[in-house]
Amino acid sequence: MQAAATPTIQPIVAALQQGFNADAERLARDYLAALPANEDGLILLSMCLMQQGRTAEAIAVCRELTELAPQSAIYWNNLGTALRDAGELREAEQSYREAARLDPTFFGALINLGHLLQESGKFPEAREVFFAAHRLDPQSPEARIRAAQTCVALDSRDVAEQLVAPRRYWTDLDDDLALDLAALMLNRNAEEGSQMYEELLRKNPNNLRAKANLVYHSERVNRLDEARALLAQLPPPESIDDPKLQYDVISAHSVMALREKDPARARELLERLIAAFGQSSDAKNAPWRGGDLYSSLAKMLDKAGDVDAAMAALAEAHSRQLTLARQAVPELLKPGTPPLFMGPRVDAEARARWQDCPAPSTQDSPIFVVGFPRSGTTMLEQMLDAHPSLQSMDERAYLSNLVEHMSNFGYAYPQDLEKLTPDQCDELRRTYWNLTANVAPRTEGQRLVDKNPLHMLRLPLIVRLFPNAPIILALRHPCDVILSNYMQYFTSNSFAVLCSSLERLAHGYVNAMESWIFHAEILKPKVIHSRYEDLLDDFAGNIERIGRFLELDDATPMARFDQHARDKGFISTPSYTQVVEPPNKKAVDRWRRYEKYFEPILPILQPIMKHWGYHA
Repeated sequence: MQAAATPTIQPIVAALQQGFNADAERLARDYLAALPANEDGLILLSMCLMQQGRTAEAIAVCRELTELAPQSAIYWNNLGTALRDAGELREAEQSYREAARLDPTFFGALINLGHLLQESGKFPEAREVFFAAHRLDPQSPEARIRAAQTCVALDSRDVAEQLVAPRRYWTDLDDDLALDLAALMLNRNAEEGSQMYEELLRKNPNNLRAKANLVYHSERVNRLDEARALLAQLPPPESIDDPKLQYDVISAHSVMALREKDPARARELLERLIAAFGQSSDAKNAPWRGGDLYSSLAKMLDKAGDVDAAMAALAEAHSRQLTLARQAVPELLKPGTPPLFMGPRVDAEARARWQDCPAPSTQDSPIFVVGFPRSGTTMLEQMLDAHPSLQSMDERAYLSNLVEHMSNFGYAYPQDLEKLTPDQCDELRRTYWNLTANVAPRTEGQRLVDKNPLHMLRLPLIVRLFPNAPIILALRHPCDVILSNYMQYFTSNSFAVLCSSLERLAHGYVNAMESWIFHAEILKPKVIHSRYEDLLDDFAGNIERIGRFLELDDATPMARFDQHARDKGFISTPSYTQVVEPPNKKAVDRWRRYEKYFEPILPILQPIMKHWGYHA
């Protein structure tokens, strides 16, 4: 009697390749009936089941493989992927970790583990895993992009920029990775990020995620006609099954509805997206996600005048951000940690010990625009940037770079400012000018405008290096400042923590102002105060006053800041929609509608309100 032929895997592979998953499953089961516990057969069966969405059955097969060969990193990695698809993130993480332990050179397992940790909000751990993958393959775009994403989440933006520096050589990224890279670049270089989305659409005009993100970007740079045209090409949100695409499309529709002054439509879209999100695996496994949705919803509710609902949505948004912050930067939430780190103060005795150093003239110094965030600094920046003799740059923390540079001298900031020699001051200034030249190249005779609100906390450094620099301190009613910050969804973890409650914000505001007032009295900077309310009451008069302070021959170009901002396009702060409008008082005394929520924090704010002449 002739023996039965030994079965082969080729028919199973062929059926899988042709997409005949049910046929492939039947063949795989026949194969395993003839060769029980055969590893090749089990691998193919698990693939058939995954392709058919039968994840629970696929997990059982993957578990069997790890029991047959517990030292196989590949089998543990496959089990992790099946578990992740089923939303079992904790077990998936354990499986990926076992794969990486068994084979520390398994690049794919490291990428999978890092991505899982990233999805779970465990950004410090994810960063280390992606760095390990990057060390294994320094040329891998995926390792670099994923590591850069985690660095941005942890406020290490300069490191992120270094990681994606070779991006122009990455010409064959898959769509999802290319979308992630474009999103990364959008906040670093708006023009380049936009070009990346456009290139994705040139390659595939049906890339709806790229199109939806380009709607969002076009609105962000005030190219509204382009945004409307792209929006018209997107399918109705209710017709979309893919969660990522649905998220992007609804976000595009809602941001445009709000821009077109249709908050009711924007609210309807966001509530639909929030409801869908609540049923997703993300809501179960990453409870910190969705904070941006509630923050956007709060803006719609505010526009509709529904104060209590807006505050409820904001409370949910900040709660989710804090859940993430507890994983990403737990040190910021330790009891007794101040909302903003002030550092030691420079008193009169310390100031007297500073060595004399030759200093640049006023014309050769930057113009600093400072103030607590949401105090009108962006409007001031756009006014100054509209003047042909002035050049502003996107908000940068270059003074923090100088503090790091001081540490290279072995000095601590600010207590060792007195140790800086003239040569070291020159070196720090050269470092500053080299950094700014990369992002704000100036023509001959142009002066630099450095707008960064919290540079107000670096006043000792400004005065030490640029004692003749003009400084504009933006002021606004403290309660309007607090409310405006509370209504933002800042991606920086430190700001997310600062803005997590009205009380925390109030303490942070008072601490920052007390630091400024103390140092301004000691250091005597060349400063002018610009009160937001006064600026709007007498716009022309205040333009003239600021122009005289800056020693401008003709300040009138500043009056056309709104047109200049529209022409400029990308503005990197939440005020981008306001500064393209002529000056108006819509945001003055906005906090009054929320007065009952401010009653507990008014005593905290009272001393600073009195100092600047504001009243509750």
